[in-house]
Amino acid sequence: MQKIFIQIFLISVLKVGAQAPAFDTAKNAFEKGNYIAAINLYAKNPSLASQLQIARAYKALGNFDKAVKQYLAVIALDSTNHVAQNELGKLYFKISEFEKARYVYYGLVTEENTNPFYYYQLGRIENIDKQPFKAISYFKSSYELDSTSINNIYEIGKHHLQQKQLDSVHKYVDIGLKMARNSIDLNNLKALAYFNNGEKEHAIPYFEKLLELNQHKTYIYKKLAECYEFVWRYEDAFQCYKTVIKLDNGDPEGYLGLGHLYALEKEYDSAKINYKTSIEIQKVNFTTEYYALASIALEEKDLKTAIEYYKKAYAEDPKNYIALYRICLYSDEYYKDRSYRLKLYENYMDLFPDTYYSKVVEKRISELKTEIHLGSGK
Repeated sequence: MQKIFIQIFLISVLKVGAQAPAFDTAKNAFEKGNYIAAINLYAKNPSLASQLQIARAYKALGNFDKAVKQYLAVIALDSTNHVAQNELGKLYFKISEFEKARYVYYGLVTEENTNPFYYYQLGRIENIDKQPFKAISYFKSSYELDSTSINNIYEIGKHHLQQKQLDSVHKYVDIGLKMARNSIDLNNLKALAYFNNGEKEHAIPYFEKLLELNQHKTYIYKKLAECYEFVWRYEDAFQCYKTVIKLDNGDPEGYLGLGHLYALEKEYDSAKINYKTSIEIQKVNFTTEYYALASIALEEKDLKTAIEYYKKAYAEDPKNYIALYRICLYSDEYYKDRSYRLKLYENYMDLFPDTYYSKVVEKRISELKTEIHLGSGK
């Protein structure tokens, strides 16, 4: 009997010994990012740890459906596995299954009410569900358990900024900046809290800090320009608006700001140019819509209507030689009067003598002249 027991024990040891290197090989493949190989290797080891790693591998591969099923399988085997539940909750959040994520974190909070991350996740879910006061309650519960989470501090600060509770914004953001002075989110909140309260001079160093942190966004330059102008730093304001235009030459506020500054400096010609540019940019243009309507008209064999839409598109943008060419092309097909069609093509050549369609237009002009000469003139 003792001999049999020793044999069984040795077999068990050998099996465990065989499984351990296999698990290590799978782990090595996973850590190298070879997730398919890792899944195949983990599948040979039916342990709970292996099953959890398979879920993680599917998640890393972006196969979220399989990852969810695998996490659920792990939780079915061990309903106390909070690690798997938390990862499933995060995955539900990632794929916008917010109600399912909420259910997971409600369960986790009930079983482990001292984990600040669970409350933080519930706060994020309530934010998405447009329940800001429920959200802030969870964020503050999280903060009470852990006052070092910059992400959580940012969410609390953002809530108070949205509610225009600026003293509270400064209170929490200052705590966060002592721990993470280079936090983009916190510097942004601090700058906006001052700016929104009209304290533009105090906002300057925080907007400047954002630029130091490579946040070269137009809204930052525009707000910083206003701050500089507020403290009479016109040259710096000029540079900000010029940068706005460099980043986005279709931003009317950049030209409007420059126009205003030039007017203050009594450089009226430059002011007028920038004001007019701002106006021009803001003009509504329906070219795309007219093209779409023209295409439908062509599908319906309604050439006259298509021509009218191309005329409207050309009127929106007189530099649009494609629209003008299509007016010529479909008019050539629709109208019988050769002289009228000839004038359209000649007008095209006068306006656009060197485009992709110029040679085709020249050839058609020659053909129409020949037809008119040989015919009756029409």
